[in-house]
Amino acid sequence: MIAAGDGVRIDVAFSAGGADDPAASLHGGLESLITFTLRCYEHRPGLAGLFGDTLLAQRTVVRVAFYDFFDRRFVVEQDGERASYADETGFLAAFFTLRGIELAPATGTRTAAGAGTGPSRYVAARAQYDPVRLSPPLTILTLFGVAARHTTPWVRQAVPAETAL
Repeated sequence: MIAAGDGVRIDVAFSAGGADDPAASLHGGLESLITFTLRCYEHRPGLAGLFGDTLLAQRTVVRVAFYDFFDRRFVVEQDGERASYADETGFLAAFFTLRGIELAPATGTRTAAGAGTGPSRYVAARAQYDPVRLSPPLTILTLFGVAARHTTPWVRQAVPAETAL
């Protein structure tokens, strides 16, 4: 994580350790989905902290993966763009990792919140992985725990103070 002005640049990786072989379901003709949620907060000192910290910025990144049987390649879609990978290792690294994601607060947010310097800010991140992407109306199965879904707890890390290069 790197502090850059009011914003933060983050790298995030999800470990599918408890999940079945992610590539196996794709070879079976299914789609997988992963949703990364990133939030940047400012710690509120004193009594104001009782109402929670200030949310400065939030970003959600959704990726869908499938196997293209005609090209024999793994495909990852994000924001309408496609990337394909011939090997499973490259696919897994690309699908489960975010690199250089920027979280920048809306204009005036930090000023309005009476924001201080870097040590009072932190980033919380989590990932939700669906090895098999269900289409409506089958998404109702997630309410009953029938569909496999792996959700990480929120991971929190302090934003380092900005350093001059």
